[in-house]
Order: sequence, then C-alpha cells, then structure tokens
Amino acid sequence: MESDLINLEELKNLYGDDSTKELLEMSMKEGRGLIDALKKSVPAHNAASVSADAHQLKGMSATMTMGKVADLSYKLELSSKSQTWQDCENLVKEIDSSFAAVEEYLRKKLA
Repeated sequence: MESDLINLEELKNLYGDDSTKELLEMSMKEGRGLIDALKKSVPAHNAASVSADAHQLKGMSATMTMGKVADLSYKLELSSKSQTWQDCENLVKEIDSSFAAVEEYLRKKLA
C-alpha cells in the first residue's frame, strides 16, 4: 500500500512540489548509500558502523515520511547495540526490500 511506503502528500504539504522532488532525489541517493554500507558492516559485525548508519537512515526515512523504513532502521539500530547479528542480517534484507519498493513507487509516481 502506498501510504505504507511513503506519504507524498505530506511531503508536498511540508516542502512544496519542487522542493519535494529535489529532496526525494537526494534522500534516495543517501538512503541507498547507507543501505549499501549496512550490507557490508552487518556481516563484518561492526556494531558502531551499523548503529550509526541505521540511526542516520532512521532519521532520513522519518523526515521523508518513509515510515516502514524508519521503523525497520530503528529496530536495526537496537539490534546492533545488542549485537544480535542474525536479527541485523534479517533487518537489512527487510530494509533493502522496503527501500527498493519506495524507489520503484517513486520512479512510477514522479516520472
């Protein structure tokens, strides 16, 4: 469901149409970079990097109304602090999948 992915109407109300598109482009690039970093730091069991990147992804996702990605990122941040690595690996997969769904939705919606 679209509202589970991202709330474009809320973003447009907050930032206006032109700024929303620009902010989304920057945020999607940043988010993809953070997810790519997490795919490396989780298998390496680098708790500090995972926690920092998950925290940053959580904030960016929440700001950009990507509720599911924000929630999953928060869970990943907590899991990294307790070093439950299997949970971390599963969460990174879920985050990647949810973020990819947002990317696909935005490609169609903003084309």
